[in-house]
Amino acid sequence: MNLHDRDIMRAARQEGLLQGAAEAKSEAAKNLLNMNILSSEQIAQTVGLPLENVLELQKSRT
Repeated sequence: MNLHDRDIMRAARQEGLLQGAAEAKSEAAKNLLNMNILSSEQIAQTVGLPLENVLELQKSRT
C-alpha cells in the first residue's frame, strides 16, 4: 500500500467516524424528544446538534 492509498484510507475512516458520531447525536436527540421532558433548545445544547436539526427530528416524529 503506498502513501496515497493510506491517505485515502485514513480519510475514509475519519469520514466514517464523523458520520457515526452524527448518527449517535441524532439518535440521542430522538430519545430525548420521545421522553418529552426537555425543550428542543435544551436537547440541541445537550447533544451538540444545531437547533434546526433537532426541530427537523421533532417534525419527523409526528
